[in-house]
Amino acid sequence: MTSDKQADNPEREDSPNRDLSHHVVPADVPVFNCLVYVATGPDGTVQARVGNLAGLQVEAANEREALAKIIPAFKQQVGELMQNGTPIPWIEPPLDPEPAEQTRFIPVHL
Repeated sequence: MTSDKQADNPEREDSPNRDLSHHVVPADVPVFNCLVYVATGPDGTVQARVGNLAGLQVEAANEREALAKIIPAFKQQVGELMQNGTPIPWIEPPLDPEPAEQTRFIPVHL
């Protein structure tokens, strides 16, 4: 049994008083919605493409790998555009998914 003194220790992982500030994203860090369409091809590979920003498409062995490739590419492209002061060419409204594609909404912090 845990004493009240131990439970209130903010250093303990299970303490309701522990500092969670390192898990909080600062308000000045922009967050963008990355709309990804994924589909499995006839050969078993997974294709992923961004539906709200042109030119981003990858192929991978599975969905996890495809997302692990496309999200950094999205982040890099948006980050470079912002750094250069170039407007982000969002596709509005986003492209429609193909019948075989599934939609993934992914918030991306720069």
